[in-house]
Amino acid sequence: MNTLTQFDPLQDFEDRLLDELLRVQAAIVRSVRVRHRRRVWGIGLSAAAAVIVVAVVLQVAPVPVNPAPSASAATEFHKLSVVASSQPAVALEPGQYVYTESISNSGPGHVSGNSYNVDFLWTRQFWVAPDGSGHGVFSASNVTFPTPQDHAAWVSQGSPNIVAMMAGESTFGPGDYGPMGIDEFTLPTDQSQLSQVIASHLASVTSVHPGAVEYVAAEFSYIGSLLQETAAPPAVRAALLTLARNLPGITLIGSDTAPDGVAGIGFETAVPTGGGPSQELIFNPSTGALVAQEVWSTDSSGSKTLVRWTSYVAGGVVDNTSTTVPVSVGSSSTQ
Repeated sequence: MNTLTQFDPLQDFEDRLLDELLRVQAAIVRSVRVRHRRRVWGIGLSAAAAVIVVAVVLQVAPVPVNPAPSASAATEFHKLSVVASSQPAVALEPGQYVYTESISNSGPGHVSGNSYNVDFLWTRQFWVAPDGSGHGVFSASNVTFPTPQDHAAWVSQGSPNIVAMMAGESTFGPGDYGPMGIDEFTLPTDQSQLSQVIASHLASVTSVHPGAVEYVAAEFSYIGSLLQETAAPPAVRAALLTLARNLPGITLIGSDTAPDGVAGIGFETAVPTGGGPSQELIFNPSTGALVAQEVWSTDSSGSKTLVRWTSYVAGGVVDNTSTTVPVSVGSSSTQ
């Protein structure tokens, strides 16, 4: 059983990120100093999961969104949707499972029964059967301590094995569908119907109104979360990419790399007036598959810092819950 109280392994990455985004918003108000953003990250963290990233809960008034997405962003999304629609469909047979593996950064978390905080990389592996039942395994790696005081407290308590303490797994029944809680094989491909599905979800998790920059970021993030399933029908993935293409204020970043080394082509949402969170999605240009999601925070001076990231490092169909798909980190391929 996982003993890290701040992070429930069964809780979606998006849900954990809601609290983090509220903390980010508070930090912006306090004008906390943040580091300047660097476009390409080195592979400073080992690959070892995750989201989403997120429906943003912010108690703010609607802010007018930017104009329609730039021609370059719209063009690249169209290319991705064409590529995605041309991929071979996956036939999931009885007894088989859709396997996904992702890695995320954690943010400081408090270990149950102890007085110190830790940072770590969070790996999630899911096996989901056609009826939505399945199995999940959760593990941590690259554990560090936010402050010397945290490390000293850990030592004073006997230097326990934190990785072992945080390891966990679960088995879930039919209709659960693992990390997203939705059967992506049955999502509609009609743009209007698909928009309604996403709007219904956002209405249940955010108080931000349609038309605000923050709402577009939430839409973009949830579309990205739905695209994490690489075995979903090509038509569904193409429809989600087309929906992203039509969101206002999306700009093309171009070649981009997540902190763990997964590379692809990046897109980002607009930053709210005065600063705040924005979303970024990175795709494999060869398959249209999502390879990473990121959440950035911009302060009132325009300085950016990376708050959360998740890389989708493996995905495919397997015959049992003991089989995985090889991880491909450092390239744009997750198939």
